[in-house]
Amino acid sequence: MGDVMDDILKIFFEECDELLPELERGLGEISEDESSQETINAIFRAVHSIKGGAASFGLDRLVRFAHVYESALDGLRSGQVEPDPAIIKTFYLAMDVLSDLVAEAKHTGDAVEDSRIEENVQKLEAIIGREGDAPATAEVGETPVPEDFTPVAVDFGGFDFDEPAAEPPASMLTVKFRPHSELYVRGDDARNLLLGLKELLPEGGAEAMQVVCETQTLPSLVELPVDEAHLGWTVRLPEGPGGTTEDDVQAVFDWVGDVCDLEIVRDDAVEPATADENHAVEDEAAPQEAVSADVSDSLPVPQDEASSGVVEADAQAASRPAAAPPAKAGRKREQNASIRVDIGRIGMLMDMVGEMVIGQASLESALTREGALHDQELVKRLAVIKTLTRDIQEAVMAIRAQPVRHVFQRMQRVVREASALAGKDVALVLEGEETEVDRTLIENLTDPLTHMLRNAVDHGIESPEVRQAAGKPAQGTILLSARHRSGRILIEIRDDGGGINSKRVLQTAIKRGIVPPGVSLGENEINELIFAPGFSTAETVSDLSGRGVGMDVVKQAIQNLGGRVTIKSRPGRGTLFTLSLPLTLAVLDGMLIECRGSTMVVPVSSVVELVTVKMGEDVYTIPDGSHVVSVRGRCIPLIYLGDELTLPKDMIGEEEPHHMGRAGEDGQMIVLVVENEAGARAALVVDGVRDQAQVVIKSIEKNYRQIKGVSAATILGDGSVSLILDVSTLIVSATKRIDTRALEAIAERAA
Repeated sequence: MGDVMDDILKIFFEECDELLPELERGLGEISEDESSQETINAIFRAVHSIKGGAASFGLDRLVRFAHVYESALDGLRSGQVEPDPAIIKTFYLAMDVLSDLVAEAKHTGDAVEDSRIEENVQKLEAIIGREGDAPATAEVGETPVPEDFTPVAVDFGGFDFDEPAAEPPASMLTVKFRPHSELYVRGDDARNLLLGLKELLPEGGAEAMQVVCETQTLPSLVELPVDEAHLGWTVRLPEGPGGTTEDDVQAVFDWVGDVCDLEIVRDDAVEPATADENHAVEDEAAPQEAVSADVSDSLPVPQDEASSGVVEADAQAASRPAAAPPAKAGRKREQNASIRVDIGRIGMLMDMVGEMVIGQASLESALTREGALHDQELVKRLAVIKTLTRDIQEAVMAIRAQPVRHVFQRMQRVVREASALAGKDVALVLEGEETEVDRTLIENLTDPLTHMLRNAVDHGIESPEVRQAAGKPAQGTILLSARHRSGRILIEIRDDGGGINSKRVLQTAIKRGIVPPGVSLGENEINELIFAPGFSTAETVSDLSGRGVGMDVVKQAIQNLGGRVTIKSRPGRGTLFTLSLPLTLAVLDGMLIECRGSTMVVPVSSVVELVTVKMGEDVYTIPDGSHVVSVRGRCIPLIYLGDELTLPKDMIGEEEPHHMGRAGEDGQMIVLVVENEAGARAALVVDGVRDQAQVVIKSIEKNYRQIKGVSAATILGDGSVSLILDVSTLIVSATKRIDTRALEAIAERAA
């Protein structure tokens, strides 16, 4: 039984991981005046669901705080509290506490201090107090209650006690529920369930909703036990288009199913009533004993103690023939059906798909060796297998793909906390949150983005006084965006701060021994110094910065994901960091090249063109001894791939010059022009190009070690292992060795 409860608890925490981002998204919309009533309802439901689930597992600290938070949000939902900036800030801070309490319960975070909880509870209770003074209460037994006391109807405001509509919708659902005492012990109440049912109906549809409070088991006031539940409710809702469904109703009661009796009946499933039934259908001429009301913002109150709670039905419903017994809700609508699958299983499926890709390539290679591909029928069959393999691979990738919203929304809290520590007012703006990327990447993006945003708040955004003196708004802005481009995902972090102080960065780098004194560096090279290990311009160590770790960790983490990071900065205007990452860490489209007898893979997304050049005409030597090649009037650094990767020269003969590739008799060489995300280009000298194929990425660091210029490995169709080149590393290596001013002079001379 314990294992079963652990599994259910795990599902609850997964639900929390979905509900907390929804809560943050809704608060963001409210703060930007872009919210609707549905947004407010959504954030209320998120907190309510967390509270209900926590109560099921006895997470008392989480339940108590969520109950106060929920009550404060209810004032927002009822319109009695206006969401001014101070209130929104309080809700954000409460959300942080709620998130930390979930982490505490999950044992993935530190224990939340009682003083912090109490401080936020007081702020929330102050918001609740704005809704109006609560009625005074007295302890039971303080004042004797006369035995002849007769309850009277009370106007709670917002309720219409008129008779139900004479012509109700043709199809209705009857929902009967009776809470147990445990439901109230959890801090929940029936009012939330009634409001949840009301929210199922479209705008204007709540008028057709009928509610009856069943009080037939209610003792007299003198004998009323204060710790027991005696009331039940019967609610009639329109069904179908413009109404609701059984599944919708069942969802409202998901978290209270163990502490509440529930029955859902369709009109056409109601059997003819008999005189002995507790819930008899009264004749229209019989005395009215049920209290009907449209649900608003408080519970309906029985008009007298003898209310029977009978659901009144029209004559047409009473005359319908008997049907099957009442059906309980529980089926899921197929169009919205979903299941939870452990990520490990999806990863295993992706691995098998990768092996299938390798197997398909192996089959094609074997048929080619045997000369069987001359058979056109066999070629067609093989083409079908290749298409199905790619479709399956893309389908599995789609399963693994998730929007970056889950990571981006966590960054709101990072910026809030960093702003508070730095004493600055900074707003984080999110764009492209729905951009989808492989789940593995998403899981590894949190730490790099956290470092970069904290750095932007601490070093990028100026203090409010400095910003105002420069004619900027006191509040700084950081834009975090994501988009797809050329088979990769680009994530940008742009701030409107003071930019990078290149002079100070260079001085700091010299002081810390990162670069030698007197070195001459360009602006971009100076900016790159902030990624050096141990680099920090902070003069003192604080909770935000000064320890010399952070940006070097960011660069290494991004490179480990097969990506890279670039910087652009404008003094006084701000800084832009661009992260370029592959969409998936599983497969890629590659170009197979030959170099000194080895077959290697170049990502197709990095290839610009394939050209042939002549050694004496198109290749130039610059003062530092490096070579460049002129391609369409543009001088590009030339990389002799065999030398760069230190491949054995004896594969092509010792007599070949050290720096040459395999040139033809006329001195021509095959050059592959490649480009990185920053637009920098280089020309790879190769021996030949074999084919273009989809390859499965295998980590080389896990199985061997890191190799400069190589990002991963793959298995080809013939069973051989091939290296996947890291084009960006090769380009950076070439451009750092070559004097770019010499390139410009050669380009001008060639023109």
